[in-house]
Amino acid sequence: MAQFMMKMIQCLPFIKKADMGELSPLIFKEGRFHDDEMGQAGRSRCPEADGAETLSDLQSELGPQWLCQQYKQQCRNNKVNGCVKYLMFLSNFMFTLLGYLILGIGVWGLIDKESLELANISSLSTDPMLAFVVVGLIVGVFPCSGCVGALRENQCLLKFFMAGILMFVTAEIIGGVVVYAQRDRIEHFLKNSMTLGVKRYQDDPDVRFIINEIQQGLMCCGVESYHDWQLNMYFNCSSPGVHACGAPASCCINPQENGTQCGFGTLHMEEVTAQNYIYLRGCMSQLTSWFNSNIDSIGAFGVILMVIQVLGLIFAMKLLSDIELIKAYW
Repeated sequence: MAQFMMKMIQCLPFIKKADMGELSPLIFKEGRFHDDEMGQAGRSRCPEADGAETLSDLQSELGPQWLCQQYKQQCRNNKVNGCVKYLMFLSNFMFTLLGYLILGIGVWGLIDKESLELANISSLSTDPMLAFVVVGLIVGVFPCSGCVGALRENQCLLKFFMAGILMFVTAEIIGGVVVYAQRDRIEHFLKNSMTLGVKRYQDDPDVRFIINEIQQGLMCCGVESYHDWQLNMYFNCSSPGVHACGAPASCCINPQENGTQCGFGTLHMEEVTAQNYIYLRGCMSQLTSWFNSNIDSIGAFGVILMVIQVLGLIFAMKLLSDIELIKAYW
């Protein structure tokens, strides 16, 4: 009987305090219902109980079957939206895997190059693998909190996820404004970074990989021109090594013809001769041209990313609202 009364009280929020005092969630005290702050709303929700004044009248008017139906309906209403919950879980699960994959690549790169040892720790800040580690942590941690928070319906994790999304959106907006306003300085920074990469080409396998990918993808050589490879101590014409006065194979137009030797000796050639073997244009001009020609695609990607983040924020707010509603009823 006590359980029946508890369920009835939970499922009928219009039942308020009786004249004899406050109702207990387990022991319902006899008395008359009065129209206090929610009385009118309660009777409008249940017109069948309009003539009920005591507990006995309520039971006789509505009957146990009606009360049971109301209890089942309330239980159906007080549930987290399953579609939103699992959609948020799956989307954040994919981003979590992506983040930890990037993190794994970064950690593997640092360990493989022994960059974490004391002898190499001074150059860790310029190691490209460190960027993979930082991006992997950021991309992995926040979606993971949203993924677990949605699955476990955890308010703390959902709020942490929402804070991360707001931080990302704010950083992206500020970053976009800064990039547009400081585009000349950013271009100068990229130029200096690529020049440093040319100088460290033979010393760092990650830098070598990045430079090769840029030169092969953009069909360019050096920063301003192919003569920039004079800055490298191994490709400089005064170097005693086999690479002296040459350029990397990634500068070659047809690297399959002579393999890694296709760029040997090209720095002392005339341009009309060298252009038969390597690309003469520097990568900065090619990079600027590529950016200008793909500005629409870059903008569309930014908009899609922003929409995904806003949808994640809306889903998290919906789940939090459902959880708070459940706690209010139960």
